[in-house]
Amino acid sequence: MKIITLTLSPAVDVEFHLGGDVDPVGLNRSVDQQITAGGKGINVSRSIMNEAKKDGVGTDFLVTVAPVGGVCGEIIERILAGEGIPLTAVKIANNTRLNASLIPPDGMSEEINAPGTPIGDAKNEIEKVVLSLVGKGDTVIIAGSTPKDVEKSYPAKLIAEIHKRGGYAVLDCDGEALRLAVTGDESGRPDLIKPNTDELCELTGMPTSTVDEVFAAAGTLSGITVITTMAGDGSVLTIGGKSEFYPTEKRRVVRLKGAGDTFLGAFVYANRYKGLPPDGAMTRANAAASAYVAGE
Repeated sequence: MKIITLTLSPAVDVEFHLGGDVDPVGLNRSVDQQITAGGKGINVSRSIMNEAKKDGVGTDFLVTVAPVGGVCGEIIERILAGEGIPLTAVKIANNTRLNASLIPPDGMSEEINAPGTPIGDAKNEIEKVVLSLVGKGDTVIIAGSTPKDVEKSYPAKLIAEIHKRGGYAVLDCDGEALRLAVTGDESGRPDLIKPNTDELCELTGMPTSTVDEVFAAAGTLSGITVITTMAGDGSVLTIGGKSEFYPTEKRRVVRLKGAGDTFLGAFVYANRYKGLPPDGAMTRANAAASAYVAGE
Protein backbone atom coordinates (compact mmCIF):
# COMPACT_ATOMS: atom_id res chain seq x y z
CA MET A 1 0.00 0.00 0.00
CA LYS A 2 1.35 3.38 -1.04
CA ILE A 3 0.90 6.80 0.50
CA ILE A 4 1.17 9.59 -2.04
CA THR A 5 1.35 13.23 -1.01
CA LEU A 6 0.62 16.04 -3.44
CA THR A 7 1.75 19.59 -2.72
CA LEU A 8 0.41 21.92 -5.40
CA SER A 9 2.00 24.97 -3.71
CA PRO A 10 5.40 23.98 -2.30
CA ALA A 11 7.71 26.61 -0.85
CA VAL A 12 11.13 27.35 0.45
CA ASP A 13 10.55 28.26 4.11
CA VAL A 14 13.09 30.60 5.72
CA GLU A 15 13.00 31.00 9.51
CA PHE A 16 14.87 33.88 11.15
CA HIS A 17 15.37 33.26 14.87
CA LEU A 18 15.59 36.58 16.70
CA GLY A 19 17.37 37.53 19.89
CA GLY A 20 14.43 39.64 21.08
CA ASP A 21 10.86 40.58 20.26
CA VAL A 22 9.77 41.36 16.72
CA ASP A 23 10.09 45.05 15.85
CA PRO A 24 7.26 45.77 13.39
CA VAL A 25 8.80 49.02 12.10
CA GLY A 26 12.56 48.73 12.63
CA LEU A 27 15.43 46.38 11.91
CA ASN A 28 15.16 42.81 13.18
CA ARG A 29 18.49 41.01 13.59
CA SER A 30 18.54 37.24 13.64
CA VAL A 31 20.82 35.11 15.76
CA ASP A 32 20.19 32.05 13.60
CA GLN A 33 18.38 31.03 10.44
CA GLN A 34 16.96 27.84 9.04
CA ILE A 35 15.97 27.03 5.48
CA THR A 36 13.59 24.12 4.85
CA ALA A 37 11.54 22.67 2.03
CA GLY A 38 7.92 23.37 2.88
CA GLY A 39 4.36 23.19 1.70
CA LYS A 40 1.75 21.12 3.50
CA GLY A 41 2.12 17.89 1.52
CA ILE A 42 5.90 17.97 1.85
CA ASN A 43 5.52 18.53 5.59
CA VAL A 44 3.16 15.56 5.76
CA SER A 45 5.70 13.39 3.93
CA ARG A 46 8.38 14.47 6.39
CA SER A 47 6.13 13.47 9.29
CA ILE A 48 5.40 10.08 7.72
CA MET A 49 9.10 9.46 7.18
CA ASN A 50 9.87 10.34 10.79
CA GLU A 51 7.17 8.00 12.08
CA ALA A 52 8.44 5.19 9.88
CA LYS A 53 11.96 5.73 11.20
CA LYS A 54 10.68 5.35 14.77
CA ASP A 55 9.34 1.93 13.78
CA GLY A 56 12.44 0.97 11.83
CA VAL A 57 10.33 0.79 8.67
CA GLY A 58 11.61 1.68 5.22
CA THR A 59 9.80 4.38 3.27
CA ASP A 60 9.49 2.76 -0.15
CA PHE A 61 5.71 3.07 0.28
CA LEU A 62 5.91 6.90 0.36
CA VAL A 63 5.77 9.05 -2.79
CA THR A 64 6.05 12.84 -2.65
CA VAL A 65 4.82 14.78 -5.67
CA ALA A 66 5.22 18.54 -6.17
CA PRO A 67 5.71 21.08 -8.98
CA VAL A 68 9.01 22.93 -8.65
CA GLY A 69 10.80 25.55 -10.70
CA GLY A 70 13.66 28.02 -10.73
CA VAL A 71 16.28 28.48 -8.03
CA CYS A 72 13.83 27.87 -5.19
CA GLY A 73 12.70 24.67 -6.87
CA GLU A 74 16.30 23.47 -7.02
CA ILE A 75 16.71 24.29 -3.33
CA ILE A 76 13.65 22.18 -2.47
CA GLU A 77 15.00 19.23 -4.45
CA ARG A 78 18.41 19.46 -2.77
CA ILE A 79 16.97 19.79 0.73
CA LEU A 80 14.61 16.84 0.34
CA ALA A 81 17.37 14.70 -1.16
CA GLY A 82 19.50 15.49 1.88
CA GLU A 83 16.64 14.45 4.17
CA GLY A 84 16.14 11.19 2.32
CA ILE A 85 12.68 12.16 1.03
CA PRO A 86 12.56 11.23 -2.67
CA LEU A 87 10.71 13.91 -4.63
CA THR A 88 8.78 13.14 -7.77
CA ALA A 89 9.24 16.61 -9.22
CA VAL A 90 7.16 18.09 -12.02
CA LYS A 91 9.04 21.00 -13.56
CA ILE A 92 7.35 24.38 -13.98
CA ALA A 93 8.51 27.57 -15.67
CA ASN A 94 8.06 29.88 -12.67
CA ASN A 95 10.29 30.16 -9.64
CA THR A 96 8.79 28.32 -6.65
CA ARG A 97 7.56 30.66 -3.91
CA LEU A 98 9.45 31.58 -0.75
CA ASN A 99 7.90 32.07 2.71
CA ALA A 100 9.53 33.76 5.71
CA SER A 101 9.03 33.62 9.48
CA LEU A 102 10.41 35.83 12.25
CA ILE A 103 10.68 33.79 15.46
CA PRO A 104 11.38 35.61 18.75
CA PRO A 105 12.64 33.74 21.82
CA ASP A 106 9.10 32.98 23.01
CA GLY A 107 8.63 30.94 19.84
CA MET A 108 5.48 32.70 18.59
CA SER A 109 6.37 33.56 15.03
CA GLU A 110 5.36 36.31 12.62
CA GLU A 111 4.87 34.78 9.19
CA ILE A 112 4.79 35.97 5.59
CA ASN A 113 3.40 33.46 3.09
CA ALA A 114 3.55 34.07 -0.65
CA PRO A 115 0.69 32.92 -2.90
CA GLY A 116 1.01 29.59 -4.65
CA THR A 117 3.26 29.76 -7.71
CA PRO A 118 1.42 29.47 -11.07
CA ILE A 119 2.01 26.03 -12.59
CA GLY A 120 0.59 26.51 -16.09
CA ASP A 121 0.35 23.40 -18.27
CA ALA A 122 2.22 21.37 -15.64
CA LYS A 123 -1.16 20.68 -13.98
CA ASN A 124 -1.85 18.02 -16.61
CA GLU A 125 1.51 16.35 -15.98
CA ILE A 126 0.96 16.45 -12.20
CA GLU A 127 -2.41 14.74 -12.59
CA LYS A 128 -0.93 12.16 -14.93
CA VAL A 129 1.87 11.36 -12.47
CA VAL A 130 -0.40 11.10 -9.43
CA LEU A 131 -3.05 8.96 -11.09
CA SER A 132 -0.44 6.62 -12.59
CA LEU A 133 0.68 5.83 -9.04
CA VAL A 134 -2.74 5.16 -7.52
CA GLY A 135 -3.86 1.57 -7.04
CA LYS A 136 -6.64 -0.02 -5.04
CA GLY A 137 -6.26 0.80 -1.35
CA ASP A 138 -3.59 3.44 -1.85
CA THR A 139 -3.88 6.74 0.01
CA VAL A 140 -3.48 10.14 -1.67
CA ILE A 141 -3.07 13.21 0.52
CA ILE A 142 -3.78 16.50 -1.27
CA ALA A 143 -2.50 19.17 1.07
CA GLY A 144 -2.18 22.92 0.92
CA SER A 145 -3.50 25.77 -1.18
CA THR A 146 -4.07 25.71 -4.92
CA PRO A 147 -1.79 27.83 -7.12
CA LYS A 148 -3.10 31.12 -8.46
CA ASP A 149 -3.90 29.66 -11.89
CA VAL A 150 -5.62 26.46 -10.71
CA GLU A 151 -9.38 26.46 -10.22
CA LYS A 152 -10.68 25.87 -6.69
CA SER A 153 -12.74 22.93 -7.92
CA TYR A 154 -9.62 21.05 -8.99
CA PRO A 155 -9.03 19.04 -5.77
CA ALA A 156 -12.57 17.63 -6.01
CA LYS A 157 -12.04 16.68 -9.66
CA LEU A 158 -8.78 14.94 -8.81
CA ILE A 159 -10.38 13.11 -5.88
CA ALA A 160 -13.07 11.74 -8.22
CA GLU A 161 -10.32 10.25 -10.40
CA ILE A 162 -8.54 8.83 -7.35
CA HIS A 163 -11.75 7.12 -6.28
CA LYS A 164 -12.20 5.60 -9.75
CA ARG A 165 -8.89 3.81 -9.20
CA GLY A 166 -9.86 2.51 -5.78
CA GLY A 167 -7.82 5.06 -3.83
CA TYR A 168 -8.52 6.71 -0.49
CA ALA A 169 -8.42 10.52 -0.62
CA VAL A 170 -7.35 12.88 2.16
CA LEU A 171 -7.83 16.61 1.66
CA ASP A 172 -6.17 19.21 3.85
CA CYS A 173 -6.94 22.68 2.54
CA ASP A 174 -9.30 25.51 3.38
CA GLY A 175 -11.71 28.02 1.91
CA GLU A 176 -13.50 27.52 -1.39
CA ALA A 177 -11.48 24.47 -2.45
CA LEU A 178 -12.49 22.62 0.70
CA ARG A 179 -16.12 23.72 0.48
CA LEU A 180 -16.47 22.63 -3.14
CA ALA A 181 -14.97 19.22 -2.40
CA VAL A 182 -17.09 18.56 0.69
CA THR A 183 -20.41 19.81 -0.68
CA GLY A 184 -20.06 18.76 -4.31
CA ASP A 185 -20.68 15.53 -6.15
CA GLU A 186 -20.21 12.45 -3.98
CA SER A 187 -17.47 11.03 -6.22
CA GLY A 188 -15.28 14.06 -5.51
CA ARG A 189 -15.76 14.15 -1.76
CA PRO A 190 -12.67 13.33 0.29
CA ASP A 191 -12.68 10.35 2.63
CA LEU A 192 -10.92 12.38 5.32
CA ILE A 193 -10.38 16.07 6.00
CA LYS A 194 -8.34 17.79 8.71
CA PRO A 195 -9.53 21.32 9.35
CA ASN A 196 -8.53 23.43 12.31
CA THR A 197 -11.31 25.13 14.27
CA ASP A 198 -11.26 28.29 12.12
CA GLU A 199 -11.45 26.26 8.92
CA LEU A 200 -14.26 24.11 10.28
CA CYS A 201 -16.16 27.26 11.30
CA GLU A 202 -15.76 28.73 7.81
CA LEU A 203 -16.79 25.45 6.18
CA THR A 204 -19.93 24.81 8.22
CA GLY A 205 -20.92 28.33 9.28
CA MET A 206 -21.17 27.07 12.86
CA PRO A 207 -19.23 28.18 15.97
CA THR A 208 -16.23 26.03 16.90
CA SER A 209 -14.83 27.67 20.02
CA THR A 210 -15.55 24.76 22.36
CA VAL A 211 -15.28 21.00 22.12
CA ASP A 212 -19.07 20.64 22.09
CA GLU A 213 -19.32 23.16 19.27
CA VAL A 214 -16.71 21.25 17.26
CA PHE A 215 -18.71 18.04 17.87
CA ALA A 216 -21.83 19.72 16.48
CA ALA A 217 -20.12 21.31 13.47
CA ALA A 218 -18.12 18.26 12.42
CA GLY A 219 -21.19 16.08 12.91
CA THR A 220 -22.93 17.83 10.02
CA LEU A 221 -20.33 16.53 7.52
CA SER A 222 -21.86 13.14 6.93
CA GLY A 223 -19.91 10.47 5.10
CA ILE A 224 -16.53 12.09 5.75
CA THR A 225 -14.05 11.37 8.53
CA VAL A 226 -13.18 14.70 10.13
CA ILE A 227 -10.15 15.38 12.31
CA THR A 228 -10.37 18.85 13.83
CA THR A 229 -7.21 20.20 15.42
CA MET A 230 -7.72 22.68 18.26
CA ALA A 231 -4.17 24.03 18.60
CA GLY A 232 -2.87 23.38 22.11
CA ASP A 233 -6.23 22.24 23.42
CA GLY A 234 -6.33 18.90 21.61
CA SER A 235 -8.16 17.38 18.66
CA VAL A 236 -11.50 15.84 17.76
CA LEU A 237 -12.10 12.76 15.64
CA THR A 238 -15.53 12.53 14.01
CA ILE A 239 -16.62 9.36 12.20
CA GLY A 240 -20.18 8.67 11.16
CA GLY A 241 -21.43 11.66 13.13
CA LYS A 242 -19.87 10.40 16.36
CA SER A 243 -17.09 12.49 17.89
CA GLU A 244 -14.38 11.94 20.49
CA PHE A 245 -12.03 14.49 22.01
CA TYR A 246 -8.31 13.80 22.48
CA PRO A 247 -6.49 16.18 24.83
CA THR A 248 -2.98 17.36 24.06
CA GLU A 249 -0.14 17.06 26.54
CA LYS A 250 0.84 20.58 27.57
CA ARG A 251 4.38 21.33 26.38
CA ARG A 252 6.48 24.42 25.84
CA VAL A 253 5.77 25.98 22.46
CA VAL A 254 8.79 26.47 20.23
CA ARG A 255 7.03 26.35 16.86
CA LEU A 256 3.49 26.08 15.56
CA LYS A 257 3.83 26.22 11.77
CA GLY A 258 3.68 22.66 10.46
CA ALA A 259 2.17 21.14 13.61
CA GLY A 260 -1.08 20.24 11.85
CA ASP A 261 0.85 18.65 8.97
CA THR A 262 2.88 16.62 11.46
CA PHE A 263 -0.35 15.48 13.09
CA LEU A 264 -1.91 14.46 9.79
CA GLY A 265 1.16 12.58 8.58
CA ALA A 266 1.41 10.62 11.82
CA PHE A 267 -2.30 9.76 11.75
CA VAL A 268 -2.32 8.59 8.13
CA TYR A 269 0.84 6.56 8.62
CA ALA A 270 -0.53 4.87 11.75
CA ASN A 271 -4.04 4.28 10.43
CA ARG A 272 -3.62 3.64 6.72
CA TYR A 273 -0.15 2.05 6.60
CA LYS A 274 0.27 0.41 10.01
CA GLY A 275 -3.40 -0.50 10.33
CA LEU A 276 -3.96 1.01 13.77
CA PRO A 277 -7.60 1.76 14.61
CA PRO A 278 -8.53 5.45 14.50
CA ASP A 279 -8.29 5.76 18.29
CA GLY A 280 -4.72 4.47 18.36
CA ALA A 281 -3.77 6.59 15.34
CA MET A 282 -5.11 9.72 17.08
CA THR A 283 -3.03 9.00 20.15
CA ARG A 284 0.09 8.59 18.05
CA ALA A 285 -0.64 11.71 16.03
CA ASN A 286 -1.14 13.78 19.17
CA ALA A 287 2.21 12.59 20.52
CA ALA A 288 3.99 13.42 17.25
CA ALA A 289 2.50 16.90 17.03
CA SER A 290 3.26 17.65 20.70
CA ALA A 291 6.90 16.69 20.23
CA TYR A 292 7.11 18.79 17.09
CA VAL A 293 5.67 21.89 18.76
CA ALA A 294 8.15 21.46 21.63
CA GLY A 295 11.03 21.39 19.15
CA GLU A 296 11.93 17.76 19.74
